[in-house]
Amino acid sequence: DNSSSLQEDEEVEMEAISWQASSPAMNGHPATPMTSARFPSWVTFEDNEVRERPKSTLMNFSKVQKLDISSLNRPPSITEAPPWRATNPFLNEALQDVQPSPINPFSAFFEEQERRSQNNSISSTTGKSQRDSLIVIYQDAISFNDSSKNQSHSDAVEKLKQLHIDDPDRLGSAMLPDDDPIAWIELDDHPPASALSQPRDGWPMMLRIPEKKNIMSSRHWGPIYVKLTECGYLQLYYEQGLEKPFREFKLEICHEISEPRLQNYDENGRIHSLRIDRVTYKEKKKYQPKPAVAHTAEREQVIKLGTTSYDDFLSFIHAVQDCLMDLPVLSMDLSTVGLNYLEEEITVDVRDEFSGIVSKGDNQILQHHVLTRIHILTFLSGLAECRLGLNDVLVKGNEIVSRQDIMPTTTTKWIKLHECRFHGCVDEGVFSNSRIILFNPLDACRFELMRFRTVFAEKTLPFTLRTAASINGAEVEVQSWLRMSAGFSSNRDPLTQVPCENVMIRYPVPSEWVKNFRRESVLGEKSLKAKVNRGASFGSTSVSGSEPVMRVTLGTAKYEHAFNAIVWRINRLPDKNSASGHPHCFFCHLELGSDREVPSRFASHVNVEFSMPTTSASKAAVRSISVEDKTDVRKWVNYSAHYSYKVEIEQKKSLKLDFEGDEIENPRECAVQ
Repeated sequence: DNSSSLQEDEEVEMEAISWQASSPAMNGHPATPMTSARFPSWVTFEDNEVRERPKSTLMNFSKVQKLDISSLNRPPSITEAPPWRATNPFLNEALQDVQPSPINPFSAFFEEQERRSQNNSISSTTGKSQRDSLIVIYQDAISFNDSSKNQSHSDAVEKLKQLHIDDPDRLGSAMLPDDDPIAWIELDDHPPASALSQPRDGWPMMLRIPEKKNIMSSRHWGPIYVKLTECGYLQLYYEQGLEKPFREFKLEICHEISEPRLQNYDENGRIHSLRIDRVTYKEKKKYQPKPAVAHTAEREQVIKLGTTSYDDFLSFIHAVQDCLMDLPVLSMDLSTVGLNYLEEEITVDVRDEFSGIVSKGDNQILQHHVLTRIHILTFLSGLAECRLGLNDVLVKGNEIVSRQDIMPTTTTKWIKLHECRFHGCVDEGVFSNSRIILFNPLDACRFELMRFRTVFAEKTLPFTLRTAASINGAEVEVQSWLRMSAGFSSNRDPLTQVPCENVMIRYPVPSEWVKNFRRESVLGEKSLKAKVNRGASFGSTSVSGSEPVMRVTLGTAKYEHAFNAIVWRINRLPDKNSASGHPHCFFCHLELGSDREVPSRFASHVNVEFSMPTTSASKAAVRSISVEDKTDVRKWVNYSAHYSYKVEIEQKKSLKLDFEGDEIENPRECAVQ
C-alpha cells in the first residue's frame, strides 16, 4: 500500500522530517504514524554544522568522542533545522594544496599528517578534529596486533615506498611458478631428440620400382642406399660403398615432403613410406556452390622411398627438412613474381614437436625438448615485405603495430625463444635489434620461415600412462592404464577440451616372440588384432602351451612389423562414449614355449605418439602479421602440436595387484565399459 512506499521514501531522505498525525491523507488513505525516536543518516554533504560520529569497531574508543544518545529522544521540529546535520567527514580542506609524491601517492599525505601531529601533545587527543580521527581509524585498520599500533607514520611510509609490482613474466617470478622456464633448465641440457638431428652418412632405404604406375606391370620395393650432400643433392646408390650413384637430383624450394604413411610391403607387414613432390600453387576460380577464389596445390611426384626402420625413417625426414630450409633464396622461381592475384592471402602454420622421457609411477617429465616450426605460404602481388610478431617476452610492452595487423590469440603468456634459426629470406639483423621477423616471402611457395626451441608450457601431459610388466618363468604379462590428466589446461573445461588424435602406444617385442602374435590365414600369415569387447587369442597350444590373450577397453591392439612392437591405437582421446576421467586398459598375457625365449628383463620404455590440433605445446602465438602497403590481405594462422615421448615401464614380480593397491579377481581381464 501507500504507507509502505511512504516509509521507503522517508528512509532515502538525507535529513529527518517530522510527519504529523494530522497531515492530510494521500489517495484517500491516512498516513502511517512514525516513531518519534529514529536514528537518521549521519553522513551529509550540504551543511557546515558539526555533530558526533557513531561508534566504529575500527576506532580507538579512548581517542574518539562519545555520541550523545539523549539527542535522539527529542523529536525533530519542522520549523528548526535538524541538529545532527554535518559536513563530509572525509573531506579535509586543509590538505587541498598538498601535492602527491611521484614515488608513492600516499607518502605526501602521511608526511603532512606526521608534521602536524608533532605540534600537538598526546593529551589533547580527545579534542582533536575529525581529521585526527581519520588517522586513528587508519592506524587501527592496518594494525592487527598490539605491537604494530605504535608504529610511526615514517615507518609506514617507508614500507609503502618499498612496494613494487612484480612482472609475472619475469624469470624467477613467484607470481606464476608454472611459467618459470628456470625450473626446466636442467631438462634442456640433454634433449632426447638430438640423436635424430645428428648428421649421418646415409640411410638404407627402399625404392618403389617402377617409379610411375603402369597397368601392364606390377610394382615392388627394391633396396637402395641414399645420401644427402651439403649442396642439397640427393644421391641414390644400388648398395652402400659404391662410388657413383645411379641417380641424382637436387632439392628445390618447391619440393615438399608428403605425410608419412604405412604401405603394404610383404607377408610380414607394412613399410614406412614418403614422397618428395614438386608442388605448384595456383589461383583458381570456383562457381559452385557459389563464386569464390581458391588457391590449390598441384603435386608431381619426384621420388618415393620407404624403410622398415622407424628410426631411419625419422632421421631421413629431419635431414631433408634441414636441407630445404638451408636452400639459397636465389634459387626461387622468378616466373611467378609480379602476378596479380584476385585475392591476396598469407597463411602461417605453427607446429610444435614435443619429445621427452616420462618417469614411471608419478609420470613426471624427466627430459623434454620442444621444437617450434613456422611455415609460410603467401599469395601476394609483387614483392611485398612482411613482418611477423610473436609473443616474445623481450618485446613485451614495446609492440607497435596497426590495428588491422593484430591477430587474435587464445593465450596471454609470453615465452622466451632459444636457438632461433631462420630461412634465407629473413633479415636477421632486424630481429637481433627489434625482435621483429622481417622477411620477403617466396611467392606461391610453402617454406619453413624459422624454428626455435622453447620450454614446455604445461606441468603434465594430456594423459597419464602407467605400464607394468612381470616375467615369471615362461609367463609374461604386460598391463597399462591410461587416464586423462586433470592438470592439463585443455582438460579443465569439457566444452573447450581439445582431443588427442591418432594415439599410438608401442610396446617393444623381441624377435623371438613374433611367432606367438601371428597365425596362418588363407592369404598367408596375419597378425591378430584385439578390439573392444573382443580379445585376441593367438598362437597354438602345441607351441605356447596354453592360449595367450590380449585385451583392450578402447581402440585396437596388434603386432606391427613396421615398429617391431605391439601397437595400441586409439583414434581419439577422450572417447566420446566415456567420461573424461574414465581409465582405459591394455592387457597382454603370453606363455612362451621355452625358458630360453625369456629375456632377463622386459623393455625399459613404452613409446607414445599422438597429435593435437589447434593447440600449442610451447604457447607460442602469432600476435601480428603486417604486409607492406597492403590492408586487404586475408591472414590465417594454424596451430598444431605433435607429441612423441617414452614412458618408463615398472618391473614387477606379479600383476596380482592393480595400480591402486586393490586385489582383482582376474588380472588377465580388462574391465569392459
